[in-house]
Amino acid sequence: MRLIAFGDSFVLGQGDPDHLGWVGRAVRERPEITLYNLGIRGETSADIARRWRAEAGPRLRPGESGLLFSFGANDCAVEGGAPRVGAAQTLLHARAMLTEAGKLGPVLLVGPPPMPDPGICARLETLNEHLKTLAGRIQAPFIDVFRPLFADGLWNREAEAIDGAHPGSGGYQRMAELVMAHPAWRTFTGGI
Repeated sequence: MRLIAFGDSFVLGQGDPDHLGWVGRAVRERPEITLYNLGIRGETSADIARRWRAEAGPRLRPGESGLLFSFGANDCAVEGGAPRVGAAQTLLHARAMLTEAGKLGPVLLVGPPPMPDPGICARLETLNEHLKTLAGRIQAPFIDVFRPLFADGLWNREAEAIDGAHPGSGGYQRMAELVMAHPAWRTFTGGI
């Protein structure tokens, strides 16, 4: 089984001293899964939309591959006085990626985690809800990690202590636990 994960620095696991992030932790006890972690720090949904198909191609095996997407924090970061990617454009990218990827194998969208910066966090909360609605509309599985991670507080406490954005091993472990406990994860990883 192959899991191809696309996203930003949170998918990559930036800040994790164990270099696993949440994705690595979620598959750590699953030796039957080959993980291709294709998270890239600083990438927006537009960046991922441009590259995912070419990078998935050599790693895909029909009936054996699942495609995971998780993004949003960099879209919501402000650059030049406005978010790097507007919410409407993020949703268009998400729809296109999930629709096309769904033709190649099982897909899963994991919502963005919170951020300590209140402005970015507010935009992320709104984007998370829009992504959840979109996923429901196109019948793509979605895991909301924003609310439980925000309520728990560990993610943001670690992020504030490290670099203002990325947590350490505790935050990534908490996110992995949330993802692994969700029925959509079990269905997704059972289908690849």
